[in-house]
Amino acid sequence: MRLAGRERLGFYPLPILEAVRIRRFLRFPDHLCSALDPCIGDGAAFAAITSDKKVSRYGIELDTGRAEQARATGVAVIHGNCFDVQCPVESFSLIYLNPPYDFEIGEERSQRMEKLFLEHAYRWLKPGGILVLVVPAKRIADCTVLLSRHFRDIRVYRLTEPESVRYAQLAVFGVRRTRQERDRLGDREIIQAQLWLASVEREVQKLSPLPLEPDHLYAAPPGGP
Repeated sequence: MRLAGRERLGFYPLPILEAVRIRRFLRFPDHLCSALDPCIGDGAAFAAITSDKKVSRYGIELDTGRAEQARATGVAVIHGNCFDVQCPVESFSLIYLNPPYDFEIGEERSQRMEKLFLEHAYRWLKPGGILVLVVPAKRIADCTVLLSRHFRDIRVYRLTEPESVRYAQLAVFGVRRTRQERDRLGDREIIQAQLWLASVEREVQKLSPLPLEPDHLYAAPPGGP
């Protein structure tokens, strides 16, 4: 990792224009709901994605300065490591996850960072809750097993802002399955989803770009921690 990247702990923020497009895919309920960003950075993208008065927003950030910046956006922020934070399972209506890109720790470990963050954080999402995952295309294969088993209505879009193109970033939307939905899943359905997700890296340019106007709406359930 370059020195600048090391100093910012792998922090490569989502361009705000991408966050605004993501926001248009989301519908928040009339009652209060909750949203979490487990690696919130400066909070700007999360604020744009969750811009609704009925959303209670929470974040976790390792860097002191960025934690303060995120608090200034009105988010309740824990300054610490996401993997050290304890939270009741099935608490949040929406989780936005854009894990840090830490190439300093070695290529093999780096390839697993998105998977590690996803495995740790998805349990905090309510059944029926919305996952918005931003990952480089070459990392999505590590997440296919968990995504195919625990999420439905998965859609993947190619991001198009210059910084997003630089890292071949994708936006993945999904709805967490209920236990009953998981129990009804057949092996064929799981395998088909895994094969499709695994093919994404090879066919990035065939993916639809994240549009200005959404072609699907994800409704977040009410409630909070």
